[in-house]
Amino acid sequence: MFSRVVSQGNAQLRSISDHLGIAGVLLALGLFWSVAGVLLTPTMKFYSWLLTAFVYLPCLYLIVRYFHEFRHTVLNRRELWLFLLLFSWSIISLSWSVGAERYLTIVKRELFFLTLILGWIVWGRTFNRPLQSMMILWGALAGLYSLAALMTYPMRGIDRMYGFGGFMDNPNPAGYTIAALVVLSCTWWPQKLSGRVIWALLQACSVAFVIMTGSRGSIVSLMAVAAVVVLLGGGRFYRALAIIALVAAVALAIFEPSILQRGDSERMVLMKGALALIHHHPWLGIGLSSDYEVSAGGVIFSHCHNLILDTAVQYGIPFTALWIWLWLWLGFRAWRHRTESLGMAILMIWVFATVAVQFDVFTVFGRARAMWMVVWMPFVLSLCLGKSESKEQVS
Repeated sequence: MFSRVVSQGNAQLRSISDHLGIAGVLLALGLFWSVAGVLLTPTMKFYSWLLTAFVYLPCLYLIVRYFHEFRHTVLNRRELWLFLLLFSWSIISLSWSVGAERYLTIVKRELFFLTLILGWIVWGRTFNRPLQSMMILWGALAGLYSLAALMTYPMRGIDRMYGFGGFMDNPNPAGYTIAALVVLSCTWWPQKLSGRVIWALLQACSVAFVIMTGSRGSIVSLMAVAAVVVLLGGGRFYRALAIIALVAAVALAIFEPSILQRGDSERMVLMKGALALIHHHPWLGIGLSSDYEVSAGGVIFSHCHNLILDTAVQYGIPFTALWIWLWLWLGFRAWRHRTESLGMAILMIWVFATVAVQFDVFTVFGRARAMWMVVWMPFVLSLCLGKSESKEQVS
Protein backbone atom coordinates (compact mmCIF):
# COMPACT_ATOMS: atom_id res chain seq x y z
CA MET A 1 0.00 0.00 0.00
CA PHE A 2 2.78 2.43 0.95
CA SER A 3 4.65 1.79 -2.30
CA ARG A 4 1.46 2.41 -4.28
CA VAL A 5 0.91 5.73 -2.51
CA VAL A 6 4.52 6.75 -3.21
CA SER A 7 4.22 5.84 -6.90
CA GLN A 8 0.95 7.79 -7.20
CA GLY A 9 2.61 10.77 -5.53
CA ASN A 10 5.54 10.64 -7.95
CA ALA A 11 3.16 10.45 -10.90
CA GLN A 12 1.24 13.47 -9.65
CA LEU A 13 4.45 15.47 -9.15
CA ARG A 14 5.49 14.60 -12.71
CA SER A 15 2.10 15.78 -13.96
CA ILE A 16 2.52 19.08 -12.12
CA SER A 17 6.04 19.49 -13.48
CA ASP A 18 4.87 18.76 -17.04
CA HIS A 19 2.12 21.40 -16.78
CA LEU A 20 3.81 24.20 -14.82
CA GLY A 21 7.48 23.23 -14.54
CA ILE A 22 9.57 23.41 -11.38
CA ALA A 23 7.67 26.52 -10.26
CA GLY A 24 4.48 24.44 -10.15
CA VAL A 25 6.19 21.80 -8.00
CA LEU A 26 7.51 24.49 -5.63
CA LEU A 27 4.02 26.00 -5.44
CA ALA A 28 2.56 22.57 -4.64
CA LEU A 29 5.03 22.17 -1.76
CA GLY A 30 4.27 25.69 -0.57
CA LEU A 31 0.52 25.17 -0.60
CA PHE A 32 0.92 21.94 1.33
CA TRP A 33 3.05 23.87 3.84
CA SER A 34 0.46 26.68 4.09
CA VAL A 35 -1.73 24.22 6.01
CA ALA A 36 0.71 21.60 7.32
CA GLY A 37 3.05 24.34 8.52
CA VAL A 38 0.41 25.52 10.96
CA LEU A 39 1.03 22.23 12.80
CA LEU A 40 4.75 21.84 12.14
CA THR A 41 6.27 25.31 12.29
CA PRO A 42 8.57 26.05 15.25
CA THR A 43 8.02 29.82 14.87
CA MET A 44 5.62 32.04 12.97
CA LYS A 45 8.54 33.78 11.22
CA PHE A 46 9.83 30.43 9.90
CA TYR A 47 6.33 29.69 8.58
CA SER A 48 6.25 33.03 6.73
CA TRP A 49 9.73 32.56 5.25
CA LEU A 50 8.73 29.26 3.67
CA LEU A 51 5.51 30.77 2.33
CA THR A 52 7.60 33.47 0.65
CA ALA A 53 9.99 30.96 -0.93
CA PHE A 54 7.44 28.33 -1.95
CA VAL A 55 4.18 30.25 -2.50
CA TYR A 56 4.57 33.97 -3.12
CA LEU A 57 7.52 33.90 -5.53
CA PRO A 58 6.46 30.82 -7.59
CA CYS A 59 2.88 32.11 -7.78
CA LEU A 60 3.94 35.53 -9.09
CA TYR A 61 6.24 33.86 -11.62
CA LEU A 62 3.48 31.54 -12.89
CA ILE A 63 0.93 34.35 -13.18
CA VAL A 64 3.34 36.46 -15.24
CA ARG A 65 4.53 33.58 -17.45
CA TYR A 66 1.10 32.06 -18.07
CA PHE A 67 -1.02 35.20 -17.79
CA HIS A 68 -3.23 34.28 -20.76
CA GLU A 69 -4.10 30.90 -19.24
CA PHE A 70 -4.44 32.51 -15.81
CA ARG A 71 -6.93 35.01 -17.20
CA HIS A 72 -8.91 32.31 -18.99
CA THR A 73 -8.84 29.73 -16.18
CA VAL A 74 -9.25 31.96 -13.17
CA LEU A 75 -10.51 35.42 -13.98
CA ASN A 76 -13.60 34.17 -15.81
CA ARG A 77 -15.10 33.26 -12.42
CA ARG A 78 -17.51 35.98 -11.30
CA GLU A 79 -17.10 34.98 -7.67
CA LEU A 80 -13.41 35.84 -7.92
CA TRP A 81 -14.18 39.27 -9.33
CA LEU A 82 -16.49 39.94 -6.38
CA PHE A 83 -13.74 38.80 -4.04
CA LEU A 84 -11.24 41.15 -5.74
CA LEU A 85 -13.73 44.00 -5.37
CA LEU A 86 -14.05 43.33 -1.64
CA PHE A 87 -10.29 43.02 -1.28
CA SER A 88 -9.75 46.38 -3.02
CA TRP A 89 -12.45 47.91 -0.83
CA SER A 90 -10.62 46.72 2.28
CA ILE A 91 -7.33 48.29 1.10
CA ILE A 92 -9.05 51.57 0.27
CA SER A 93 -10.61 51.60 3.76
CA LEU A 94 -7.14 52.32 5.13
CA SER A 95 -7.80 55.92 4.09
CA TRP A 96 -10.40 56.28 6.85
CA SER A 97 -8.97 53.80 9.36
CA VAL A 98 -9.01 54.86 12.99
CA GLY A 99 -5.59 54.65 14.61
CA ALA A 100 -4.00 52.42 11.95
CA GLU A 101 -0.25 52.87 11.54
CA ARG A 102 2.49 51.58 9.21
CA TYR A 103 0.26 51.60 6.15
CA LEU A 104 2.88 50.14 3.81
CA THR A 105 3.37 47.18 6.16
CA ILE A 106 -0.37 46.57 6.23
CA VAL A 107 -0.67 46.76 2.44
CA LYS A 108 2.29 44.38 2.01
CA ARG A 109 0.70 41.91 4.44
CA GLU A 110 -2.61 42.02 2.58
CA LEU A 111 -0.98 41.62 -0.84
CA PHE A 112 0.97 38.60 0.40
CA PHE A 113 -2.27 37.08 1.61
CA LEU A 114 -3.90 37.80 -1.77
CA THR A 115 -0.97 36.00 -3.44
CA LEU A 116 -1.57 32.97 -1.22
CA ILE A 117 -5.24 32.88 -2.21
CA LEU A 118 -4.44 33.28 -5.91
CA GLY A 119 -1.76 30.60 -5.65
CA TRP A 120 -4.33 28.19 -4.31
CA ILE A 121 -6.81 29.00 -7.06
CA VAL A 122 -4.27 28.84 -9.91
CA TRP A 123 -2.88 25.50 -8.75
CA GLY A 124 -6.11 23.90 -7.54
CA ARG A 125 -8.03 24.76 -10.72
CA THR A 126 -5.39 22.89 -12.72
CA PHE A 127 -4.84 19.86 -10.48
CA ASN A 128 -7.88 18.41 -8.72
CA ARG A 129 -6.43 14.93 -8.14
CA PRO A 130 -3.24 16.13 -6.39
CA LEU A 131 -5.47 18.51 -4.44
CA GLN A 132 -7.44 15.58 -3.04
CA SER A 133 -4.18 13.75 -2.25
CA MET A 134 -3.00 16.82 -0.38
CA MET A 135 -6.17 16.82 1.73
CA ILE A 136 -5.60 13.16 2.59
CA LEU A 137 -2.03 13.92 3.70
CA TRP A 138 -3.30 16.75 5.90
CA GLY A 139 -5.78 14.38 7.53
CA ALA A 140 -3.06 11.81 8.24
CA LEU A 141 -0.75 14.53 9.57
CA ALA A 142 -3.50 15.87 11.84
CA GLY A 143 -4.10 12.35 13.20
CA LEU A 144 -0.41 11.75 13.93
CA TYR A 145 -0.06 15.22 15.48
CA SER A 146 -3.11 14.58 17.68
CA LEU A 147 -1.78 11.17 18.70
CA ALA A 148 1.51 12.75 19.80
CA ALA A 149 -0.35 15.44 21.77
CA LEU A 150 -2.59 12.86 23.46
CA MET A 151 0.38 10.69 24.43
CA THR A 152 2.26 13.61 26.00
CA TYR A 153 -0.82 15.18 27.60
CA PRO A 154 -0.29 13.63 31.09
CA MET A 155 3.23 15.08 31.20
CA ARG A 156 2.35 18.62 30.16
CA GLY A 157 0.37 19.74 33.22
CA ILE A 158 -2.32 21.63 31.28
CA ASP A 159 -6.08 21.84 31.88
CA ARG A 160 -7.15 22.06 28.23
CA MET A 161 -5.42 20.36 25.33
CA TYR A 162 -3.45 22.42 22.83
CA GLY A 163 -0.60 21.86 20.42
CA PHE A 164 3.11 22.47 20.44
CA GLY A 165 4.48 25.97 19.86
CA GLY A 166 3.98 28.07 16.76
CA PHE A 167 0.31 28.73 16.01
CA MET A 168 -1.10 25.86 18.07
CA ASP A 169 -0.25 26.98 21.60
CA ASN A 170 -3.85 28.01 22.36
CA PRO A 171 -6.78 25.58 22.79
CA ASN A 172 -9.21 27.36 20.47
CA PRO A 173 -6.97 27.75 17.38
CA ALA A 174 -5.70 24.20 17.95
CA GLY A 175 -9.24 22.82 18.14
CA TYR A 176 -10.49 24.62 15.04
CA THR A 177 -7.41 23.70 13.00
CA ILE A 178 -7.55 19.98 13.73
CA ALA A 179 -11.34 19.88 13.34
CA ALA A 180 -11.11 21.57 9.92
CA LEU A 181 -8.54 19.01 8.76
CA VAL A 182 -10.80 16.18 9.92
CA VAL A 183 -13.64 17.58 7.83
CA LEU A 184 -11.45 18.11 4.76
CA SER A 185 -10.10 14.57 4.77
CA CYS A 186 -13.03 12.49 6.03
CA THR A 187 -14.60 11.82 2.61
CA TRP A 188 -11.64 9.61 1.70
CA TRP A 189 -11.42 6.06 3.10
CA PRO A 190 -9.12 3.21 1.96
CA GLN A 191 -10.68 0.27 0.20
CA LYS A 192 -8.95 -2.42 2.30
CA LEU A 193 -10.17 -3.18 5.83
CA SER A 194 -6.70 -2.83 7.37
CA GLY A 195 -6.32 0.61 5.79
CA ARG A 196 -9.75 1.66 7.03
CA VAL A 197 -8.89 0.62 10.58
CA ILE A 198 -5.68 2.66 10.56
CA TRP A 199 -7.44 5.67 9.02
CA ALA A 200 -10.30 5.44 11.54
CA LEU A 201 -7.82 5.41 14.44
CA LEU A 202 -6.07 8.50 13.08
CA GLN A 203 -9.39 10.32 12.68
CA ALA A 204 -10.44 9.23 16.17
CA CYS A 205 -7.22 10.71 17.59
CA SER A 206 -8.00 14.01 15.87
CA VAL A 207 -11.57 14.08 17.18
CA ALA A 208 -10.35 13.23 20.71
CA PHE A 209 -7.86 16.08 20.46
CA VAL A 210 -10.63 18.51 19.48
CA ILE A 211 -12.83 17.39 22.37
CA MET A 212 -10.00 17.73 24.88
CA THR A 213 -9.26 21.29 23.76
CA GLY A 214 -12.67 22.17 25.21
CA SER A 215 -13.27 24.42 22.19
CA ARG A 216 -17.04 24.38 22.07
CA GLY A 217 -17.18 26.28 18.79
CA SER A 218 -15.17 23.60 16.99
CA ILE A 219 -17.22 20.81 18.60
CA VAL A 220 -20.53 22.44 17.62
CA SER A 221 -19.21 23.00 14.09
CA LEU A 222 -18.34 19.30 13.77
CA MET A 223 -21.83 18.43 15.01
CA ALA A 224 -23.33 20.71 12.35
CA VAL A 225 -21.35 18.87 9.66
CA ALA A 226 -22.54 15.51 11.01
CA ALA A 227 -26.16 16.72 11.01
CA VAL A 228 -25.89 17.91 7.40
CA VAL A 229 -24.43 14.57 6.31
CA VAL A 230 -27.35 12.75 7.99
CA LEU A 231 -29.89 15.02 6.28
CA LEU A 232 -28.31 15.26 2.83
CA GLY A 233 -26.76 11.86 2.44
CA GLY A 234 -23.37 11.04 1.02
CA GLY A 235 -23.77 7.28 1.24
CA ARG A 236 -24.75 4.89 4.03
CA PHE A 237 -21.19 4.67 5.30
CA TYR A 238 -20.93 8.42 5.87
CA ARG A 239 -24.42 8.60 7.36
CA ALA A 240 -23.41 5.92 9.87
CA LEU A 241 -20.27 7.89 10.79
CA ALA A 242 -22.32 11.07 11.19
CA ILE A 243 -24.87 9.37 13.45
CA ILE A 244 -22.06 7.96 15.60
CA ALA A 245 -20.58 11.48 15.86
CA LEU A 246 -23.93 12.98 16.94
CA VAL A 247 -24.49 10.25 19.54
CA ALA A 248 -20.95 10.80 20.87
CA ALA A 249 -21.62 14.56 21.12
CA VAL A 250 -24.78 13.95 23.16
CA ALA A 251 -22.88 11.55 25.42
CA LEU A 252 -20.15 14.15 25.87
CA ALA A 253 -22.70 16.76 26.97
CA ILE A 254 -24.23 14.29 29.45
CA PHE A 255 -21.04 12.91 30.98
CA GLU A 256 -19.00 16.12 30.82
CA PRO A 257 -21.49 18.82 31.91
CA SER A 258 -18.70 21.35 32.55
CA ILE A 259 -18.69 22.09 28.81
CA LEU A 260 -22.24 23.44 29.06
CA GLN A 261 -21.76 25.02 32.48
CA ARG A 262 -19.32 27.58 31.06
CA GLY A 263 -22.29 29.51 29.67
CA ASP A 264 -21.95 31.67 26.57
CA SER A 265 -18.57 33.14 27.66
CA GLU A 266 -20.01 36.68 27.40
CA ARG A 267 -20.68 36.23 23.68
CA MET A 268 -24.03 38.02 23.77
CA VAL A 269 -22.54 41.00 25.59
CA LEU A 270 -19.72 41.19 23.03
CA MET A 271 -22.25 41.09 20.20
CA LYS A 272 -24.23 43.95 21.72
CA GLY A 273 -21.03 45.99 22.00
CA ALA A 274 -20.24 45.29 18.33
CA LEU A 275 -23.77 46.31 17.27
CA ALA A 276 -23.29 49.62 19.06
CA LEU A 277 -20.06 50.24 17.10
CA ILE A 278 -21.82 49.35 13.84
CA HIS A 279 -24.55 51.87 14.69
CA HIS A 280 -21.92 54.63 14.87
CA HIS A 281 -20.20 53.65 11.57
CA PRO A 282 -22.87 51.77 9.55
CA TRP A 283 -21.78 52.48 5.96
CA LEU A 284 -17.99 52.42 5.80
CA GLY A 285 -17.00 50.98 9.17
CA ILE A 286 -13.85 52.00 11.01
CA GLY A 287 -11.49 50.72 8.30
CA LEU A 288 -8.88 47.99 7.85
CA SER A 289 -6.59 47.33 10.84
CA SER A 290 -8.43 49.83 13.04
CA ASP A 291 -8.45 48.88 16.69
CA TYR A 292 -11.73 48.71 18.56
CA GLU A 293 -12.75 47.63 22.03
CA VAL A 294 -15.80 45.88 23.43
CA SER A 295 -16.20 45.08 27.11
CA ALA A 296 -17.83 42.07 28.74
CA GLY A 297 -17.80 41.11 32.39
CA GLY A 298 -15.33 43.88 33.19
CA VAL A 299 -12.84 42.60 30.59
CA ILE A 300 -11.89 44.60 27.48
CA PHE A 301 -11.75 42.63 24.22
CA SER A 302 -10.27 43.74 20.89
CA HIS A 303 -12.71 41.57 18.95
CA CYS A 304 -16.34 40.43 19.16
CA HIS A 305 -15.96 36.67 18.54
CA ASN A 306 -18.13 36.82 15.42
CA LEU A 307 -16.84 37.22 11.86
CA ILE A 308 -19.98 38.84 10.44
CA LEU A 309 -20.15 41.49 13.17
CA ASP A 310 -16.39 42.04 13.07
CA THR A 311 -16.62 42.57 9.29
CA ALA A 312 -19.47 45.05 9.74
CA VAL A 313 -17.46 46.94 12.37
CA GLN A 314 -14.36 47.08 10.17
CA TYR A 315 -15.93 47.71 6.75
CA GLY A 316 -19.60 48.62 7.16
CA ILE A 317 -22.93 47.00 6.37
CA PRO A 318 -22.79 47.15 2.50
CA PHE A 319 -19.41 45.39 2.47
CA THR A 320 -20.72 42.75 4.87
CA ALA A 321 -23.82 42.17 2.73
CA LEU A 322 -21.61 41.56 -0.31
CA TRP A 323 -19.40 39.22 1.68
CA ILE A 324 -22.43 37.19 2.83
CA TRP A 325 -23.63 37.03 -0.79
CA LEU A 326 -20.22 35.72 -1.89
CA TRP A 327 -20.21 33.14 0.90
CA LEU A 328 -23.67 31.84 -0.02
CA TRP A 329 -22.63 31.77 -3.68
CA LEU A 330 -19.69 29.51 -2.82
CA GLY A 331 -21.91 27.26 -0.71
CA PHE A 332 -24.34 26.88 -3.61
CA ARG A 333 -21.48 25.89 -5.92
CA ALA A 334 -20.35 23.23 -3.44
CA TRP A 335 -23.96 21.98 -3.17
CA ARG A 336 -24.15 21.52 -6.94
CA HIS A 337 -21.02 19.31 -6.81
CA ARG A 338 -22.03 17.35 -3.69
CA THR A 339 -22.15 14.01 -5.58
CA GLU A 340 -18.36 14.23 -6.14
CA SER A 341 -15.99 13.33 -3.32
CA LEU A 342 -14.20 16.68 -3.64
CA GLY A 343 -17.47 18.57 -3.86
CA MET A 344 -18.83 16.84 -0.74
CA ALA A 345 -15.65 17.65 1.19
CA ILE A 346 -15.95 21.32 0.19
CA LEU A 347 -19.63 21.42 1.15
CA MET A 348 -18.79 20.00 4.58
CA ILE A 349 -15.92 22.44 5.21
CA TRP A 350 -18.25 25.25 4.09
CA VAL A 351 -20.85 24.15 6.65
CA PHE A 352 -18.13 23.81 9.30
CA ALA A 353 -16.82 27.31 8.60
CA THR A 354 -20.31 28.85 8.46
CA VAL A 355 -20.96 27.69 12.02
CA ALA A 356 -17.43 28.24 13.34
CA VAL A 357 -17.19 31.91 12.40
CA GLN A 358 -20.18 32.69 14.60
CA PHE A 359 -18.30 31.76 17.78
CA ASP A 360 -14.67 32.79 17.70
CA VAL A 361 -11.98 35.22 16.58
CA PHE A 362 -12.03 35.16 12.78
CA THR A 363 -11.33 38.02 10.38
CA VAL A 364 -12.03 38.33 6.67
CA PHE A 365 -8.59 39.60 5.65
CA GLY A 366 -5.24 39.30 7.38
CA ARG A 367 -2.10 37.27 7.53
CA ALA A 368 -1.95 33.49 7.25
CA ARG A 369 -2.27 32.02 10.74
CA ALA A 370 -3.71 29.02 12.56
CA MET A 371 -7.37 29.56 11.72
CA TRP A 372 -7.02 31.18 8.29
CA MET A 373 -8.01 27.91 6.62
CA VAL A 374 -11.41 27.86 8.34
CA VAL A 375 -12.52 30.95 6.42
CA TRP A 376 -10.48 30.66 3.24
CA MET A 377 -10.27 26.94 2.44
CA PRO A 378 -14.00 26.82 1.55
CA PHE A 379 -13.41 29.84 -0.69
CA VAL A 380 -10.37 28.60 -2.62
CA LEU A 381 -11.64 25.03 -2.86
CA SER A 382 -15.05 26.14 -4.15
CA LEU A 383 -13.28 28.07 -6.90
CA CYS A 384 -11.36 24.90 -7.77
CA LEU A 385 -14.57 23.03 -8.60
CA GLY A 386 -15.59 22.61 -12.18
CA LYS A 387 -12.20 21.50 -13.54
CA SER A 388 -12.07 18.01 -12.02
CA GLU A 389 -9.83 15.50 -13.74
CA SER A 390 -11.92 12.69 -12.25
CA LYS A 391 -15.54 12.77 -11.13
CA GLU A 392 -15.12 10.32 -8.28
CA GLN A 393 -18.44 9.60 -6.61
CA VAL A 394 -19.05 9.69 -2.86
CA SER A 395 -19.63 6.15 -1.66
